[in-house]
Amino acid sequence: MRRPYVALLGIALIVGGFASVRTVQVLLLGKQDDGRYLVSTGQYVSPVGRVEKTEYARPKDLALSPDGKYVAAMATAKVFIYSRSGDLEKALAVKTGALGVAWSKLGKLYVSGGDGSVSEVVKSAEGWTVSRNFKVDTPELINAEKPSNPQVLGLAVSKDSAYLYAALGIRNAVVKIDLASEKPVASCKTDVAPYRVLLSPDETKLFVANRGGAAPGKSEARANSAGTDVAVDAGTDAALRGSISVVDLSLMIAKRVEVGRQPSGMVCRPDGSVLYVADSDSDTVSIVDAAAAKRIGVIPVTTADDPEFGRIPTDLAISPDTKQLFVSCGGINALAVIALETKPEVVGYLPTGWFPISVKADDNGLVVASSKGIGSRPSNKTTKFGVHDSVGTVQFATYSDIAGLDSLSKAVAINNGWEKVLEARKDVAPVPIPVRLGEPSVFRHVIYIIKENLTYDLMYGDMPEGNGDKGICIFGEDVTPNQHRLARDFVLLDNFYTSGTNSADGHQWTSSSICNAYQEQNYSANQRSYPYDGGDPLAYSPKGYLWTAAAKAGISVRVYGEFVNKPSIKHKKTGKSADFFTLWDDYKNGKNEYEIRAITDNKSLRKYLHPNYIGFPMVVSDQWRADLFLREFEEYVRKDNLPKLCMLLLPNNHTSGTSAFYPTPRAMVADNDLALGRIVDAVSRSKYWKDTLIVVVEDDSQSGVDHLDGHRTAALCISAYSRKGQTVSEFFNHSSMIRSIELVLGIPPMNRFDASANSMASCFNSVPNYLPFQFSPNNIPLDERNPVKTALNPEARKLAEQSEQQDWTNYDKADPTVVARAMWQSQRPNKPFPWTKFNPPSPGEDDDE
Repeated sequence: MRRPYVALLGIALIVGGFASVRTVQVLLLGKQDDGRYLVSTGQYVSPVGRVEKTEYARPKDLALSPDGKYVAAMATAKVFIYSRSGDLEKALAVKTGALGVAWSKLGKLYVSGGDGSVSEVVKSAEGWTVSRNFKVDTPELINAEKPSNPQVLGLAVSKDSAYLYAALGIRNAVVKIDLASEKPVASCKTDVAPYRVLLSPDETKLFVANRGGAAPGKSEARANSAGTDVAVDAGTDAALRGSISVVDLSLMIAKRVEVGRQPSGMVCRPDGSVLYVADSDSDTVSIVDAAAAKRIGVIPVTTADDPEFGRIPTDLAISPDTKQLFVSCGGINALAVIALETKPEVVGYLPTGWFPISVKADDNGLVVASSKGIGSRPSNKTTKFGVHDSVGTVQFATYSDIAGLDSLSKAVAINNGWEKVLEARKDVAPVPIPVRLGEPSVFRHVIYIIKENLTYDLMYGDMPEGNGDKGICIFGEDVTPNQHRLARDFVLLDNFYTSGTNSADGHQWTSSSICNAYQEQNYSANQRSYPYDGGDPLAYSPKGYLWTAAAKAGISVRVYGEFVNKPSIKHKKTGKSADFFTLWDDYKNGKNEYEIRAITDNKSLRKYLHPNYIGFPMVVSDQWRADLFLREFEEYVRKDNLPKLCMLLLPNNHTSGTSAFYPTPRAMVADNDLALGRIVDAVSRSKYWKDTLIVVVEDDSQSGVDHLDGHRTAALCISAYSRKGQTVSEFFNHSSMIRSIELVLGIPPMNRFDASANSMASCFNSVPNYLPFQFSPNNIPLDERNPVKTALNPEARKLAEQSEQQDWTNYDKADPTVVARAMWQSQRPNKPFPWTKFNPPSPGEDDDE
């Protein structure tokens, strides 16, 4: 096993006639006995130096004040202002965007807002306050009749404090603003999706990092991002290139420098001669001759001890003596240290929090902002550990703190579980999950089913065989009889976690085992897109998805519903769409009056995609989805040509709150449960049962609470070889599941996360049991309507009204808090929502943290 976890002795328990194998000690998320934190990607974090936690906020960007007194950390909906030594002076509520924070020499702080504005923060006798807020746009568009959000991002302030430079991501431009008048005085077009900006030391140039690079040529593959075409890799649909715009500030004319994919942070040598650029989707640092506007070198940050893509360089800082370059690597929770005096190369690592996203350096040392910090572990023990309850970190490390580079580098290696990848052995007998890639499996087919948003406790909290909390289980066995029987008849997984947070990053993790820096930067600031279903090439891993990886390996693949970002539902005669109950009537009575088409912008997916199977919107029943799959499955059985990999989306357990336009939450979850049961039943009675593995997981876990951690979710591992009637409490996550699929089918890893993940081998026996699964009928009418609002108590009525006001056309456009509270109210009308559910501390976690 390559993921660092402790293999522990198990003991057999008999609970209600159910044989359960439970470990004496279980590795749980949070603080461990050795002081490190285990996070849901399966990595440990152990940030060095002074660590300040940003409770309920993810840091996005950092700025050091010119006088050296202050550090500003821009976070989700807040700005944290610290003294340079790390004392918190103020946590100020500000409507922030994806990034953008800069100081003026006058001591004023400027912060980009998600609404297309900039806030000015000043310190007065009353403390730090927002002194003004003004809209930002390009001069030719500022007076437009209906100006849209330009997406204000990276900021820089001139040395005389007179002008502010801002990147406008959706406008593909930078703008120069007179701070006295708040008016734009000049602008310059850039390449696609400018994010960060940096003034040259002499202020004659502005460097702009463009995530989308140069616009596509006439013959190049392309895809749209926020209204602009982006050049893409035809094999993966991911953004193909990045660039730096070097803007001559006297003329406001830009020169292009081609760099790696999705450039992020930049830093200049003090003399202005060389610019270093973090190429976040190339795992490189570009070296740019600033005067000649030319790339003159590339430094890889991926090394032999961890060779796969996914180090994800996000930002850069240079040491005061210019001998070292510090690169924040979001994928390994560390700074890579690059020696610059001879041949530039990585010479070691410094531990940070989870996903370092910004780094700064001065004579006092380093400041590092890590967006996810220590995970969703708020210090208030009476508060739920919800998946969005992020605790970011801002790390203050002196140069003496980071002096022991060898030992700190070893700590990073241990935290990430780096070890040598072993070659496949010859003449190895087939097993369910092979130990090494290329060794044989008893399985020849995998059916991978992705569902939506539930925590473990919401569904399995009522199972005494696992580590659950019955008090917060609202979709127990009466609602989900099939999933409870599947957990009992095969294997119950009570320590499985989502790697991401919501559907935008969750579907990246479930389909590609990684989430890139663009996605992490835009968390809770989705002005460009919310790419749960594709639709934004900047969000895609450059190494592609399971379907592209399978095809590249010669593995046949079929996809049902995933990344269908343009579903079409039309009445065949009138062309009108319909709500759930109309389509349910059409389905139940076999009218077939509606045409449903699955359309995707992801060209590399189209050849594998079922033409009619859609994910969202939830206006179609999961029974309809199951029927589409089972009709094709019957044909596969008849023709003996079942694809090696089938990926299905079964989304209706997301629910639509208590909206009158949809069934009750429990009906939608029951619909989902029945569809899954029918699919497993059919496969288990077919000739493919003997060599097929079915794995099931939620894309995220944001629709409720869990007594262990908000990332804990419901997952299933179903096959004739599964350890029937047993509970497996080994730590697993999305990457574990994808790693298992790859080992079974012989698909090489897509990136460092699936390459280093532990497989789910402990879920299987060596001897099969071919007893088929018999699905259970639903206990709840699948079209059960939510009560009329007039019959509800005030709280329930308010939640019903809020549910109806949500946007249900796409995943997670609805407020997840409204969904969670509405589900709870529907199922537990006489009990308050468990905002303050007690959470036992993780091993080694102190009560005062």
